Amino acid sequence: MLVALFAVVGDGLAPFRAVDTYHMIYIAHYHHFTWSRRKKEMLPDLTDHNDLPAEHAPVAGPRVLDPADPEKQWEFTVLTPKQQEKLEHHQSKFCKSHSFYKPHETETHYAFPLRFLVAIVVLLDCHSLLQISLGACTWGIYYKRRPFAITTVILCCSIACNATAGLLIWLGDKRTRKTDVLERMNRQELTEEAIKEVKKKKEKERQGESSSGGEEGERESREQSRRESRDTQ
Repeated sequence: MLVALFAVVGDGLAPFRAVDTYHMIYIAHYHHFTWSRRKKEMLPDLTDHNDLPAEHAPVAGPRVLDPADPEKQWEFTVLTPKQQEKLEHHQSKFCKSHSFYKPHETETHYAFPLRFLVAIVVLLDCHSLLQISLGACTWGIYYKRRPFAITTVILCCSIACNATAGLLIWLGDKRTRKTDVLERMNRQELTEEAIKEVKKKKEKERQGESSSGGEEGERESREQSRRESRDTQ
């Protein structure tokens, strides 16, 4: 029963992990191709070697994006349009499968490290392969003749691979996270919530004052009517 429960995750996700490995191979290939091509053509290093530029080189003359940083004029892709299209296709497919992967810098994160990406995918593949081998040993070998050490070692290695992949995902997210930006965004959210609460309190106070003012007006009108009725009598 325990083997079947473990197999649900490892064996069930094996086809999807095979597809992820296919996408990862293309991503890693174009990363290494870009690095070697830029080194061969003696271009300056990228600001973030994990964040490959998507724009093509200008036809005539250098392009200056930021006058304060002239090195950014060399931040262009060295891939052909067809290769760039393939890279972006595989990156978008992998992003849909794994939310931790970010191919480009975002408002809250830097690009995810390629080494971490390759290690995570390989570890997840090993987890599925070990789970498949565990099921094959469990149901393929008669339990009276099956050595206990086989299933124990395979199960321990499988859990270790899965746990290590999760740890690398956490470390990669922590390394690429923009802590100052996240803190600023959290502060803005807190201030917005505080402003909303203050506005709600003010509205309640105004409603209470209007209701109390209406009650006082009704009392005064009643007293005046009583006085007038006494005067007429």
